[in-house]
Amino acid sequence: MKARKSAPRAEMLPGLLIRDALVVPTGAAATAPFFGWVAVAGDRIAGVGKGVAPSLPDARVVDGDGRALIAGFVNTHAHSHSSLTRGSAEGLALDAWIATIEREQACLSEEDAEVAALATYGELLLSGTTTVVDMCLLPEPALRAARTIGMRVIVAPYVVDVRTFAPKLADVARLLEAERTSGDRTSIWVGLHDLESCADDTIAAGAALARRFGTGLHLHCAESRVNVERTRARTGRSPIAQLDALGALGPKTLLAHCVWADDADIALLAARGSSVAHCPHANLKLGSGIAPVPAMRAAGVRVSIATDGAKANNRLDLFDVMKFASLLHKGCTLDPRVLPADVVLAMATRDGAAAVGVDAGEIAVGKLADLTLVDLRRFHLQPATPEAIATNLVHAARGSDVDTVIVGGEVVVEGGRLKRVDEQHVLAAMRRSAAALTG
Repeated sequence: MKARKSAPRAEMLPGLLIRDALVVPTGAAATAPFFGWVAVAGDRIAGVGKGVAPSLPDARVVDGDGRALIAGFVNTHAHSHSSLTRGSAEGLALDAWIATIEREQACLSEEDAEVAALATYGELLLSGTTTVVDMCLLPEPALRAARTIGMRVIVAPYVVDVRTFAPKLADVARLLEAERTSGDRTSIWVGLHDLESCADDTIAAGAALARRFGTGLHLHCAESRVNVERTRARTGRSPIAQLDALGALGPKTLLAHCVWADDADIALLAARGSSVAHCPHANLKLGSGIAPVPAMRAAGVRVSIATDGAKANNRLDLFDVMKFASLLHKGCTLDPRVLPADVVLAMATRDGAAAVGVDAGEIAVGKLADLTLVDLRRFHLQPATPEAIATNLVHAARGSDVDTVIVGGEVVVEGGRLKRVDEQHVLAAMRRSAAALTG
């Protein structure tokens, strides 16, 4: 594909001009990486080109020299409240782990939840993530934190029928109504914990609520063999088949994990157009297993990647997840060709954006200007050439290499520092909340 010609300056009306960067496209019709420029007008990409940038006197210039420009990462499954108790409940399988975290969750205050969300979103932004699906317990504090820090956040307050501290569907419905016209970078989804902590009637009603508001539906599903056995014993179906029977599968359904999806499940996911959030760190740490990602992708299932919560992963860095996902499945299949770097990078950007319905994940005119600049002036990222950049980003880069992050045309990380919040203030508040929850 030929490089796009720059539009006339009057049409572009750029707020930003990123020049002299190594641009790494990830769209369906992506070209090879190239040295060039990107112009931003308002919250959208207005121009993309190779070589020397045009003269745009009214634009703020961002120097991309020595940096790679990629679409911002989309993290499709996380739990902001778990950042406060990272490092506890180690060595436990899923059921025992959930019992431990629920004791902590029952004590979570609104202040704690807002601090946790600020810390979570800050950690994600600093490592290049511009959008996150936050499956959280207390939505209002999460929304406040998102609006404070400037991140694009999909809040999915998750319903658990058997826990008094968890929101109920009526709470989610009220929130959807209240936030219907917010018009900012936040949005609300319907969240349901899973099939065994929510009654079938709740699942069906949650799916209907999501359809009513035209929003997404997010659940944990087939995370462990025990989960699958319980649902089969109760219903005679696999969890994925049971969700389908309850009307909960569709193009706006995002399922976290799907470790124990079989061939019939995968075919059903593909037929319904549902997406999967792959969380390899959490699946291994909790002894749940390894999701059949290559088989899902081969069947046409959209698979994105995610960190899960800090308690299940310990690090909210999608660079780390990209490398782990790529190498894990190469080893499992005994095939080094599986999940090559460009595919994994697309899973973290384009595929994640498509899974959550955000018009981002690509460096292309008209897309949301959610962008990340990675500093390549590091020994571990050499040679920083168009030919090597994708594999070095996936297999060598770390979140600490991120220099600048742009969300909706706004620079929210610059020089590796958050622009909108005082990091030391958030860290101090985080320590206080963590001590109260774990003491």
